Amino acid sequence: EPDRETLRMAQFAEVLSRKLPSDAIIFDEALTNSPAITRYIPPRQAGHYFVTRGGSLGVGFPGAIGVKLANPDKVVIGISGDGGSMYTIQALWSAIRHKSGAKFIVCNNGSYKLLQLNIDVYWKERNIDKHDYPLPFDLSYPAIRFDLLAQSMGVKAVRVEKESEILPAIEKMLADDEPFLIDLVLE
Repeated sequence: EPDRETLRMAQFAEVLSRKLPSDAIIFDEALTNSPAITRYIPPRQAGHYFVTRGGSLGVGFPGAIGVKLANPDKVVIGISGDGGSMYTIQALWSAIRHKSGAKFIVCNNGSYKLLQLNIDVYWKERNIDKHDYPLPFDLSYPAIRFDLLAQSMGVKAVRVEKESEILPAIEKMLADDEPFLIDLVLE
């Protein structure tokens, strides 16, 4: 659905898939956004797609740094949700400090979307009427500016809020072998 007011991961992943080198490595902790990633960037080579199995959060960014240090000649991108990335956001500082050229994408939807989906199922199974989510499931206030957090730790970053910003952001991210973060604002 082009020209939507709010972005979906599929719009971003489709453009990213056209720009990535064929030997790029993805560390996927996007969880609710993972289906769009694997639709457009399907795992095709052993050792080029890493994923968290759930049960813990925060492995996406430090995992990408480790994979990049082990594969310095490859493009490595860690993709995490906003909630998961908050567990280990200091990894951005480590990427600069250890001269890791890992790239980072935050799927910023202002919530713990996976927890919301899980509690919806829980309430339905127990015949509990749907009601407001618990406050800890909401990351929208105050709004987290991951681009500014990254910049404060020395990582170049941009915020993407519109479809027209996707391609320029990806091109900036892939322009060199230095850490870079895209704060991808999703619906």
